[in-house]
Amino acid sequence: MAAEYYGPLSDMSRIKESLMSLLCDSKDVTKLIMPTLDNPHFTLEQNWYGGTFDKDINGQTETATLMGHCFDAPYMEGAITDNRCAVFIETYLSKIENQHIKEVSVDIMVVCHKDLTKLSETDKNYYNPTGVYGNRIDSAVQVINSLIFNSDTIKENYSIGNMNLSKITPLNQYVPDTKFYGKCLSYTYQSFYRRKNNVR
Repeated sequence: MAAEYYGPLSDMSRIKESLMSLLCDSKDVTKLIMPTLDNPHFTLEQNWYGGTFDKDINGQTETATLMGHCFDAPYMEGAITDNRCAVFIETYLSKIENQHIKEVSVDIMVVCHKDLTKLSETDKNYYNPTGVYGNRIDSAVQVINSLIFNSDTIKENYSIGNMNLSKITPLNQYVPDTKFYGKCLSYTYQSFYRRKNNVR
């Protein structure tokens, strides 16, 4: 039997997967970050996460390597090689309150190529009536922040209470490359230092 590994770091990786899925399930987020599918022969999820996939098209097997738009590490060089938008998610163990409680920080970085930063009038007419304003980056961070605050997924599965914007620099500029511009949303949540059998 394989050894079971669990400690205060385990859920920090799992929450990234949950956040990536939460964003993928939002039409408003994917419309901003991935306005068109990179390859329409493959699903929205395959285009969102990226990877190498096979599909039978008219009796021929098509293999495609999709770059993806959502990543579980803030590593841009090599991950983004064209003029797309993307989301990067990273977690940090920011504080151990005591032997039972820890504090976790979560950064969600939204990045867009400068050619795609401006929203079309059609997109503005879609988002403005919902209270979302600004360029593509501004709009994306507003929608993502609203999603997180209105989702019970994180609270039910990971945190004690809500995941909240950080008290210091909750929203900061993020410019990873001269051709890209972005913003970083920073959150914190408290969780149990250890959970029995890692079962939630």
